[in-house]
Amino acid sequence: MEPYRAPSMARPPTTPVPGPRSGPRTGADNQFDFGVGGAFPPKPTGNLMEQVRQGALTAAQSEAAAASRLLGDSAAVDAYARTHLDLLKPSPPISGAPTSLTDYTSGIPDVAPAQAYAYFVRHPEAVFESAGIRLRPAAAALVDGAKLFLEEKGLPPVWAPVTVRLEPAANTVHITTLDGHPLRGTNRFVFADDGAGGTQVRQYSAFQGSSPATSVGMKLMDPIERQHDIWRAVHGHLHDTLRPR
Repeated sequence: MEPYRAPSMARPPTTPVPGPRSGPRTGADNQFDFGVGGAFPPKPTGNLMEQVRQGALTAAQSEAAAASRLLGDSAAVDAYARTHLDLLKPSPPISGAPTSLTDYTSGIPDVAPAQAYAYFVRHPEAVFESAGIRLRPAAAALVDGAKLFLEEKGLPPVWAPVTVRLEPAANTVHITTLDGHPLRGTNRFVFADDGAGGTQVRQYSAFQGSSPATSVGMKLMDPIERQHDIWRAVHGHLHDTLRPR
């Protein structure tokens, strides 16, 4: 489980990296794999009052997501997102409660870890767009302490709020959910040397339910498989964009 820590003011990476590439992005040979552990499916955690509060925020953010889909790229939508995000606090997994764990791995041959990390930080919109997710408000790059909505179009559309913490010295990105996210959780991306001149991408995911809406979603949809699909696409995009052609 990855605890939330207060943001530090780190500078953006200076490693030269290519921009997003067009064309097929399949990650077919990136050896993507994952293992699961802990408590599945994730159960709502926290006391009843906290679960009600989280559920109300989730509903309000779903309404905002629906409006965003109608309005498209809009300065008003981004302004609303910034104002709302300022009110949200981190909601990492509650210590001691049953937690769902997933360890995702993939490889990027012939690419240094610092280069892979720098690309992730400098091109977040391209990274998440590969999985069908838009950032609200728009973000040209990730900065330490940033708060964002991950907008998924839907049915129903979702605004999933997160905050970012960067560890450039360790080539590591921490993403922690904020209040109103359907899940309490963390994702820690570690870009490590694979010992053969390339990068091993390790993603440690830990999450719990945030409200009764989690259990409803498990019955109506398949959010766990959707999570796997999202991260499969992200890992594939990193591989296909960065690997020398």
